[in-house]
Amino acid sequence: MTATGGFPAPGPQDREPPRSQWSASPPATGFMPRPQIPMLAAHKPGIVPLRPLLLGDILDGAVKAVRFNPKSMVGLSAIVLAVFLVPSAALGIAATHFGATFLSRFGTDAEAFAGMPASLLQSLLTTLATIFLSGVLSQVVGQAVLGHKTDIGATWQSTRPRLPSLLGLIVLTGLFILLSIALLIGPGVLLLINKSIAAGAILLFLGLAGLLVVDLFVSTKISLAAPAMILEGLGIRDGLRRSFALTKGSAFWRVLGVTLLAGLLAGIAGALLGIPFSIAGMAIAALSVQDNESAQMIITFVSHLSALLTGSITTPFVATVTGLLYIDRRMRLEALDVVLLRESQSNPAPPV
Repeated sequence: MTATGGFPAPGPQDREPPRSQWSASPPATGFMPRPQIPMLAAHKPGIVPLRPLLLGDILDGAVKAVRFNPKSMVGLSAIVLAVFLVPSAALGIAATHFGATFLSRFGTDAEAFAGMPASLLQSLLTTLATIFLSGVLSQVVGQAVLGHKTDIGATWQSTRPRLPSLLGLIVLTGLFILLSIALLIGPGVLLLINKSIAAGAILLFLGLAGLLVVDLFVSTKISLAAPAMILEGLGIRDGLRRSFALTKGSAFWRVLGVTLLAGLLAGIAGALLGIPFSIAGMAIAALSVQDNESAQMIITFVSHLSALLTGSITTPFVATVTGLLYIDRRMRLEALDVVLLRESQSNPAPPV
């Protein structure tokens, strides 16, 4: 495996020429037969054994990836999250100010919702940052699977040609999320604003339920697009098509379940790590009890700071799980483990 890392799709799915990556792919005429290696005795040169992965392999491998190469995993995550969350904090504070000014017309109780736009913006940009990291960090994960480390500079050089496509995927995802919110949540909100409380509440509840279903389905189907785009050198359309193919059938439910579990674990860890920030934010806001707008702006700032610092640790875990799910699907469908086994034998690395 070269320093640039990666692996093209096999056969007709390889839309672009190989880029000096894991080039020993299965033959285009069919899947390479997997050698009969006992599951417990599978070769393990890096963070996971070279065989189809179990749930424990994926979660354990994600933790080991962060511990194996913390400079690249945590460092890249901190940089990317800062790029996304610093503007989000500035826009969120401004939105809180204008929201409080507008809602003050409806009384003190209405001002309590002034921070909601900032929270939604933070959630949206954190989601987009995670998608970006799922692509960029897949390069680091691909190296870690074979026991090799790659630094931030090498990762940047190898992923830079694919960054426009990755950013395009992020823009499309963001637009889809905003459009879904507008179509499914907007009607209920409009009815509530026009004081149609009963109808608005029912429509808002149905809209939230529909938004959850749509979000889970679409996010799962496109979850492997970012790793495929980086590791296979695909464009946006081919990356999405590749992700849909890899999550076909029962694989959809496995990818969804593992992703939700990883998100839950990361959320718990983030909440525990963020306790000091929450306490500090509430304490400072309590000093501004007479000024609800200032309290909301302080909470917005502290929330973004907490998301940046804790997310630098938890986001690599989630992104690595996505990368390992992509590798696992290719092992199961295309015998990628055979390719990796040969690569590990020709270019050995110390075990993790």
